[in-house]
Amino acid sequence: MSLGTINTILNTAPIVIQGATRLIKLIRDQGNDNKLEEEIPDTIDGIKKEIDRLQQRLDANNESNVEQIKLIEELAKQNESLATQLKNTITHLNRITFIAIIAVVVSLFCLIYTFK
Repeated sequence: MSLGTINTILNTAPIVIQGATRLIKLIRDQGNDNKLEEEIPDTIDGIKKEIDRLQQRLDANNESNVEQIKLIEELAKQNESLATQLKNTITHLNRITFIAIIAVVVSLFCLIYTFK
């Protein structure tokens, strides 16, 4: 692994962890909101209040969904960056391996030539 790849991983790891932690927190908070006691209203005013409360919950859920989507997009971008770095590292490793193989072959020819 190249130094640049390790540096990229170390720099983005805290951001990935923070994003995942926020996503988990949002999901847990959303689950806790659903456990509220629901009462059947007796009057029209009660029904209106219940509708307002439900509308607020829907708005909160929509905001939560948007936040979750943003976090997922951010994590996807970070994963893409890490994948690109890994691909570059593998390319460099393949080049170094090729050069090493050529060096071994050349050294073997030199050894064979010197013993003749």
